[in-house]
Amino acid sequence: MSESPAAPDAANGPTRRCMNALLGLGIVGTIAGFAGSILAYLWPASGSAGSEFLVGTQGPVRADDIGPDGSVVGRSRLGKILVVRRQDGLVGLQATCTHLGCTVAWNAASGQVECPCHGARYNLHGEVLGGPAREALAPVSLTVEEGGIRVRPMES
Repeated sequence: MSESPAAPDAANGPTRRCMNALLGLGIVGTIAGFAGSILAYLWPASGSAGSEFLVGTQGPVRADDIGPDGSVVGRSRLGKILVVRRQDGLVGLQATCTHLGCTVAWNAASGQVECPCHGARYNLHGEVLGGPAREALAPVSLTVEEGGIRVRPMES
């Protein structure tokens, strides 16, 4: 007589139905994780709009921190801001080059704002003097206060 195959039981391991359920849960969990990551990236966090004050690597930037003919790049609610001290006061410009988005810097020797990536040059009004950039840097309004340098969009 031939022996019939043994019926599957719990001792032989998980059933196909159990494996399908585990595989389905894994796929759903993976999709939920990706969706959560995407939503967290796209959804603005509350209170993270940034500060109206210019903030550097050491905290709020004060006008006294910038020497004669010196400059500093900091962050504010408007993005990266370049502040240059001139004899007649502080000058503020958006610090993102309009060519490819590099951070510009003040060159006191040439008296120009320069992009280190591709050589775009701007004056202190933000106007393009040379290089591949076609659009001007946007000027910003600066107010020196006790808490630091307040940055606002330039009113038209």
